[in-house]
Amino acid sequence: MVQRVVPDGCSDVLVFADGEAVFAGPALCADLVPLTAGTHVRGLRFRTEALGPVLRLPAEELRDKTLTLSAVLPDRVMRTVAEQVWAGRFPDVLRPSPIDARVRHGVRELFVTGAAVGDVADELGVTERHLRRLFLDHTGMSPKAVQRVGRFQRFLHAADTSRAGLAELAAATGFADQAHLTREVRSLAGLTPGALRRERSGMQPPGSGLDGLR
Repeated sequence: MVQRVVPDGCSDVLVFADGEAVFAGPALCADLVPLTAGTHVRGLRFRTEALGPVLRLPAEELRDKTLTLSAVLPDRVMRTVAEQVWAGRFPDVLRPSPIDARVRHGVRELFVTGAAVGDVADELGVTERHLRRLFLDHTGMSPKAVQRVGRFQRFLHAADTSRAGLAELAAATGFADQAHLTREVRSLAGLTPGALRRERSGMQPPGSGLDGLR
């Protein structure tokens, strides 16, 4: 099968049964992943604000990248992480350094409520430029990108659980209008909203109707 992986603000360590281990960074576009029958994979997911503090790397460098885990972690650490993820345990070596409470709060406001970036910066007592630096270091994405992905995810949840039309869903999930919804879904998922909805409901096979996907 082919799995369409769409932006959700998170990052993952994926370990396959043959020992292959990969890191998938935060993304702003979709990826089509072919999976052969019998594929067995286990994973560890990083919350949006935890990527930089966990890996102790500038998270911005990992955006839109899928890498071997050895490209992200030293070999010895990589082997330990892969073994423990496969065993279903959180790797002790990935215990995060402290996560900035401002970033944690900002991510929640932008992702869940769709608050304006300027309003969040004002609430946290920082400039928009400083908020952007904090977000890039912690999440790999700008505040505006986190806001976009959150709005897109709110649309997906609403579309999966409601029979409402696209114009109604656009209004309910923070888009200016249906045209804005269509542009954003094309950019983030590679399909029109209607095609993506059909794909997710099983009415259209993944990868068909592909439009604008790298």
